[in-house]
Amino acid sequence: MDIKKNTQVKKVSWVKRFAFVMCVLVFIAWQFNSPSSDNKLTRSDIRVASVQQSDLPFTISGFGKLISKHKRLLTAPTIATVEEIRVLPGAEVTPDTVIMTLSNPDLLLQVNNAEMELVRHNASLRELKVNQKSEYLLYQANLVNIESDLAAAKLKVEAESRLAASGIVSAIDFKRSKLTEEQFGKQLKIEQQRLAHLKTAHQEKIAVQGQFTKQLEANLALKLSLQAGLVIHADIEGVLQSLPVTLGQSVASGEQLALVASNKTMMAQLQIPQEAAQEIVIGHQAEINTRGALVRGIVNRIDPVITNGSVIIDIDITQALPANARPELKVEGIIEIGMLSNALYVKHPVGVKANSSQTLFTLADNKQSAIQRTIKFGRIIGNNIELLSGASMGEQFIVSDTSAYLQNQTMMITD
Repeated sequence: MDIKKNTQVKKVSWVKRFAFVMCVLVFIAWQFNSPSSDNKLTRSDIRVASVQQSDLPFTISGFGKLISKHKRLLTAPTIATVEEIRVLPGAEVTPDTVIMTLSNPDLLLQVNNAEMELVRHNASLRELKVNQKSEYLLYQANLVNIESDLAAAKLKVEAESRLAASGIVSAIDFKRSKLTEEQFGKQLKIEQQRLAHLKTAHQEKIAVQGQFTKQLEANLALKLSLQAGLVIHADIEGVLQSLPVTLGQSVASGEQLALVASNKTMMAQLQIPQEAAQEIVIGHQAEINTRGALVRGIVNRIDPVITNGSVIIDIDITQALPANARPELKVEGIIEIGMLSNALYVKHPVGVKANSSQTLFTLADNKQSAIQRTIKFGRIIGNNIELLSGASMGEQFIVSDTSAYLQNQTMMITD
C-alpha cells in the first residue's frame, strides 16, 4: 500500500509543475505582444485635423496696439519743483489743459532783476537823448553866430570895395576885410561839418544803446517765457499718456514731465513673426480689431529691425475709429497678402515652422494607429499651414504636440 501511495504523489507534482510553466509562457507571450505605454496615445489627449484643398485667402495675423501719430513731449523749461499736479495719465486733454505747475523762486528773482535792469537802461537812454539834444542845440547856436559874423563881413567887404576904389579906404584895410570874410566862410564850413558829424555820432550812439535795449528786452522776454513755462499745458488735444514725475519732485532743465498723445490721428502697430513678415509689402490692405469695431487700414511702414523674432508693421487707419480707441489700446490685426488658388492645407500643427520639412503622425484607415510621415510645409496662413508635399486631401494628421513620441514609427490610439 505504501508503494501505490508514493506513485500517485509523484504524478500530481509533475502535473502542477507543467501547468505553472505553461502559465508563465502564456503571460510572457501576452506581455510581449501587448502594446507598450510608450507607444500609445489616448484619443481624448490629441487633436486631429483633416487635410483640405480650396482657394485660401492668404492673410497674416498679429497682435499689437494703437499708437498716436502725433505726440507731444512736455519738458521742464528750467530747474524747478513740481508744485501741483492737476491731471493724471489716461485723462483726455485739450491744448489749454493745465497738467501741472512748477515753482522756481530763483527764476522769479531773475525776472525782477531783468525788469529793473531794463528800466534803468531806458532811463539812461532818455537822459542820453536829452543831453544829445542840448549839445546839438549848442552847436547850432554857435553855427548861427558864425553865419551872422560871415554876413557882417560880407557887407563890410561890399561897402569897402567902392570906397577902396575911390581911395577913401586903404587897400590894406580892404584886404584885411576880405581875409576876415574868408576866415568866417571857412569856419562856417567847418562848423557845418562838425554839426553833421555830431548828428551822425548821436544817431550811432542811440543805435548802440537801442541794440543793448533789445538785448535786455530779449533777456526779460526769455525769463518771462521761462516763468510762464512753469505752468505746463497739454498743447495738443488727446490723452495724457504718461506722467513720470511726482508731487514735490525736483526736475532739471529739459527733463521729461509728461507725454500727450493725440487720439484723433492714430495707427496700429502690429508684431509679426519674422518668417511671415517676409511676405508683407507696403500697400497691403489690413483689418484691425479694436474689440469695439473692425476698421480697415493699409501697411505704411515695415521696421527694418528684427526684435525678439518679430517685425513691427505700422498700419495706417483709413476708417473712423470707434469711441473706445485710444493710444496703447491692445488690438489684433489681419494683413491681406493675396489668395492661394486650390491650396492644400491643414490646421497649423504645434511646433511646425513655415517653409520646413517636419514629421507628423498620420492616422491609419482604421483610426486605431498613427504612422510617422515627413511633410514639406509652405506658408503659415492664419491658423492653417500650406502643404507642399507628403499629404493628400482628406488625410488626417495629429496636430497636437507629439514631440515626445518621435522615437516611435507607429503609435497606437486608444479610446
